[in-house]
Amino acid sequence: MTKIDRYLSISFLGGCVPVLLLLLSLFSFLALSEALEDVGEGAYELVDALLVVVYTLPALVVDLLPVTVLLGGLLGLGALANNLELISMRAAAITPVRIALPIIKLSVVLIAVVMLLQNLVIPRVEYNAAQLRAKTFMDPGLAGLEEETGAGVNNEFWTRNKGYFIRIGLVRPNRTLAGVEIYQFDEQGNLVKAVQTPTAELLQDNTWLLHKVRKTQLDNTGAQSEFKDTLLWEALLSEEQTRTLITPAGSLAPADLWRFIQRLEENNMNSESSRVMFWRQMSIPLGLLGMALLSLPFLLGSTRSVPVGQRVAMGGLVGITYYLVQQISGHLAGILHWNVALTVMAPGILILGIAIILLRRTN
Repeated sequence: MTKIDRYLSISFLGGCVPVLLLLLSLFSFLALSEALEDVGEGAYELVDALLVVVYTLPALVVDLLPVTVLLGGLLGLGALANNLELISMRAAAITPVRIALPIIKLSVVLIAVVMLLQNLVIPRVEYNAAQLRAKTFMDPGLAGLEEETGAGVNNEFWTRNKGYFIRIGLVRPNRTLAGVEIYQFDEQGNLVKAVQTPTAELLQDNTWLLHKVRKTQLDNTGAQSEFKDTLLWEALLSEEQTRTLITPAGSLAPADLWRFIQRLEENNMNSESSRVMFWRQMSIPLGLLGMALLSLPFLLGSTRSVPVGQRVAMGGLVGITYYLVQQISGHLAGILHWNVALTVMAPGILILGIAIILLRRTN
């Protein structure tokens, strides 16, 4: 890496880091104020609320990176433009494409970081956050939803929903429950039905897919059992319990999310919303690279100093527009039944294409 590459890279990162820290502080404060509303419910305490906010930071970083690199580029490289250093580079026959090369390399590194967070970090920390939020349903002193750490650790909990008494042995990170038992009693308190399954998988709309099910019907004459490979079950948990205990589908690793989509389609269920989540994850690298390159055409060739506030306003407007278009594209894909992959990826492809065209025109 040449001195110019290092200088451009340091300037770019010097603009991105404070922007990211500022945005993280703002959104973390908003998330903390929401998490504090549940403090005092069950065994949920202030420390748990703080940890929940910390656990949600990796997903927040991924969401904020496209806007961060745009604002960071405008601020960090904008200082070079105001000092006429970029003009000096152009006068030294350094082309805009050559100036963009270290920015592209840094963007590739950031894309690798995003993929690492999506596949390894976010699913785990979101699961930990769900475990902590689960304390809102627990009385102080009772066992939480912890992973098995050794003998004597009680991981189960009981709930009641739509007349059924339900025992859940363990909540897993991949949106499944382990060791599920469902019991139904008559008005006299006699057990009339028992359903046992080692694994229950959340599909959508609080519909669960039970695997290797043993269903037992009891009456005065005895008990009759039948076995099924799979069984759909409605409302295994209440909507509030599902929202609190189960990690969102968008927090799954891309590979797990794709398998989840295939499972929905195997059971003839609508998978469009999950496909939107998957392709939105896939569009982040394109948006990140496009936003990073988009800062250069605004700066290269400028012969006058532009106030920092004007650069921030310009970058913020572009970032907000990109975010809104991205959200609208996802809704349009579901409502109008357009090709989900093309519709959701379109904003990222568009912003990257615009950045390349403007960069070539500058050249």
